[in-house]
Amino acid sequence: MRHHLTGLAIALAAGAAPASAQDVWDEPGGVETEAAYEAAVVAATGADESFLYTVRGAFAANLVLGNGAEIGFRASGGLDRDNPARAGFSGVPGPARPLPSPAGALSGLARGPAAEDAGPRGRIETGYVYIEGGYGELRAGLDEGVAARFFEGAPTLFRHAALVNPALDPSGQVIARTDHDLTGPSFKVSYATPRILGARAGVSLTPDANAGGLDRDPVRNLGGAAGPDIENAVEAGLNVSRRLPRSGVRLRAAAGWSRANAAQAALPGVYDTVETWSAGGSAEFSSFAFGASYLASDNGFALGNGDYSALSAAIRLTLGKMDAGLEQANAEDEGTGAESKSLGLSLGRNFGEQIRVVGGWQRRDTRYTGNLLPLAPQRREETDGVVIEITLSG
Repeated sequence: MRHHLTGLAIALAAGAAPASAQDVWDEPGGVETEAAYEAAVVAATGADESFLYTVRGAFAANLVLGNGAEIGFRASGGLDRDNPARAGFSGVPGPARPLPSPAGALSGLARGPAAEDAGPRGRIETGYVYIEGGYGELRAGLDEGVAARFFEGAPTLFRHAALVNPALDPSGQVIARTDHDLTGPSFKVSYATPRILGARAGVSLTPDANAGGLDRDPVRNLGGAAGPDIENAVEAGLNVSRRLPRSGVRLRAAAGWSRANAAQAALPGVYDTVETWSAGGSAEFSSFAFGASYLASDNGFALGNGDYSALSAAIRLTLGKMDAGLEQANAEDEGTGAESKSLGLSLGRNFGEQIRVVGGWQRRDTRYTGNLLPLAPQRREETDGVVIEITLSG
């Protein structure tokens, strides 16, 4: 099954050449299809992994009905080589701990005697049908929830190797995540209202978070550090996007909430319900943009001793064809005893419509408690170095 998913991801990406990005059937009311791809490589100095990559592809088909409603199908997948110890953000970070601690339901972070050693991974990210019209949009299938879909945050230059929500993490130390993805690409039903005066609301229902994606995998075994089963998840989101008519400033904001049952048969009484809140926004001027995002979760632990929180902020300045950025991200995960502060400076430029190159310096400072005792000594891991990201899309 895994080889099949990998092959499909490669086929999606390879079949979406720039010259065939869109194919429209000419007859009225015909089916419109569209394909797209994105491939990126990340190189870094002073990191655990000096070279990472991702290849992702997407396909969509839709039909406009006589009443103006649109029905369709969308699918996407990909292949990643991420940090072996932190593939898809989840994992066992920091120094080894003799006794494993369970993974957070939202953060996906755990502590244990040894880290993972994951290789390249292929996954189906989405595969759902939808209908959209004057009453909003209804989706059913493999998809992310509205809390993640509606996310707004800081204007980082890196698309894949940022200090928050990274798809690829050369250092293996980034623990800041604010994009509010609780259930991953599991089967769900979602409804979103039409956008009215720039505002849109939505809700998602996920019976069982039993599917793992490239950037969020709630069902992966972390090498002896057990994680919970997430069931009956409810997510709600609000998104606002407005361009001010006189100044031309683009304002974006979002808020999300989710709640689900979390349980692990091997660890009775450890988990209960997991509840998470998030908010973020940005303001974009002609040559200047800034924004921030925040997330807080109880991580599903019944005794309330494993809260997770993350905060990110960034500034982007456009100078001709160049972009310059300053990014900061802080996070704390009580379940793993980890606290992190990160800072990054970056420069980026587009070459044509398909190639983007970003380079910068990133510094990460993460502290871990040695064991479960409150007064246990801390261990500190610091890394800094140059990160280069090259993205090809079409």
